[in-house]
Amino acid sequence: MSLPSSVDYAQSLPSLPPNAVSREVVVRASNGASFAPNSTLQFDLVNSGFIDPASVHIRYTYTCVNAAAGSLIGCPYIAPFARSNVFFGSTQAESCSQYNQIVTALSNLTLDVSQKYGLQSAYNYGAGAGVAMTIENLDGRVVAINETGTMSGHLPNILTNSDKLFPAFLAPSVRLELVMDSVASMSRLDAPLTNFTITNAELCYKQIDMGASVEQMIRAQGDVMIRSSSFMNTSSVLALGAVGNQSLVYNQRLASIKSAFLLMSNGAAASNGWGDSFDVCNTTGQYFFTIAGTSYPQTPLSVTNNRAGILMSLKSACGSLADKGNSQSINSIEFNYAEAAATTLAEPSKFILGTNLEVIDNDFILSGVSSQNSTISANIQLNAATTVQHNVALLLAYDAIIEISADGFASVKM
Repeated sequence: MSLPSSVDYAQSLPSLPPNAVSREVVVRASNGASFAPNSTLQFDLVNSGFIDPASVHIRYTYTCVNAAAGSLIGCPYIAPFARSNVFFGSTQAESCSQYNQIVTALSNLTLDVSQKYGLQSAYNYGAGAGVAMTIENLDGRVVAINETGTMSGHLPNILTNSDKLFPAFLAPSVRLELVMDSVASMSRLDAPLTNFTITNAELCYKQIDMGASVEQMIRAQGDVMIRSSSFMNTSSVLALGAVGNQSLVYNQRLASIKSAFLLMSNGAAASNGWGDSFDVCNTTGQYFFTIAGTSYPQTPLSVTNNRAGILMSLKSACGSLADKGNSQSINSIEFNYAEAAATTLAEPSKFILGTNLEVIDNDFILSGVSSQNSTISANIQLNAATTVQHNVALLLAYDAIIEISADGFASVKM
């Protein structure tokens, strides 16, 4: 008879080699010192030891030019960045568009208000100089005239989402790129910025060295495979005056989609641009996805008679991204804005559609839905015509496998 682990006191704990050490690595942008809108920041990581994925974050100094109080929409530290690229050697592992919209949505879907409050000094939510900080302004940032300051935050991507330490000593090289957005896109039309400049940009992470013997043991194992996940964001347009059954078709080919989300924004002057997501059905209609002829969820998400069920479906979809007990920072005002309503910087519209596509919620099994041989349709039944044009972004969370061969060649399967 063997003892259960809960009462087996003879178990030995694994230990690190005696010469194992860790240190913080700070990498400055390799292609410049000052970055304006629409430019690209490049960070070349040190190819030695192991990278702790959860520790990777950016920090930088920003300087705004604005004649009156301005704004940064969404999650402020990420608002300047429209795209994230990851390279392993010459292989582009990821190119993630509308990155600021993705990370803003993730922060609203996986952080509750108290967590956002605790991150306020780093993420820079809420108040600018002279503006009182309250629990209600934990979205966006009021930017004082010609404000300067610092911001810092995590960078979710295919490297930082990996479930094991990343063997940088084995990979040929690792480069992260952040492409800046236009200054108009990162702020509200009614609270604009004239310019936004980044300096002192640094990528920081924890590097762990375990010695040559451990690295040799890993090389001897042959190809290294690392489970990870990432995000893909693609947009379509829902026209002004659209009514009836609308099917928006997206051509994303992925082997294992964990969750699918819809974010629906418009360009109205009194809105947060990509930082808003509206119910385009305006409380009467329904939504569902179609992949390879199957509907997800099986019962459409009705805003007419099951609005509460939409929130539960969203929570289930987020369970594949974070802790199963995760809370969201979406209040009733933010969830129930009308389709073309004016929103505020502090309370953007957060009507986000989401559905969980995994057969089993398990970190060790790839059980998402495949779209490799099929397009993805977002189906919207509009019982009343839309009163503005909407940008409908399909956000997919998907499984990925990073494979590094013994000779250092890296590839990604997704």
